Amino acid sequence: MLVTVDLFPERSTDEVYSESMALARSDAKKAIKNVLKSLLSERLIPLLLAKSELDEQLTYDNIPKQKWLELCKLMKAFPVIVKGTLSLEEAFVTGGGIQLKEVDPSTMQSKLVQGLYFCGEILDIHGYTGGYNITAAFSTGYMAGTHAAMQD
Repeated sequence: MLVTVDLFPERSTDEVYSESMALARSDAKKAIKNVLKSLLSERLIPLLLAKSELDEQLTYDNIPKQKWLELCKLMKAFPVIVKGTLSLEEAFVTGGGIQLKEVDPSTMQSKLVQGLYFCGEILDIHGYTGGYNITAAFSTGYMAGTHAAMQD
């Protein structure tokens, strides 16, 4: 089954194109793989650039506009083929989520947005199945809930 993931659901393709081009222009001498780090997960960048046939080392002055548009279209509709599920023995939690450096570990509050708390699998915590993730979910949930309840 083919599904598509919209990495910027709140923006149109044209907005993603304009904003990403402006970002590249603002740091015109920097390689696009580094410019895109402020927009995308670092792990996704090489894949998106390869699928768009863009060299990671390109700088703003050398960006082919049509291929950049293809990159932006991919960001709006990234294709993922789902082939099924694996057995529990093969199941692992995937990485990704809110980076831990952006969260105060004593309260689980965002360091970027006051009053916003995170817990569980929304956090970028990697763990095997078998209770580790549920333990992290309960403990971070307790911490986040307790501190959020104390919020004025």
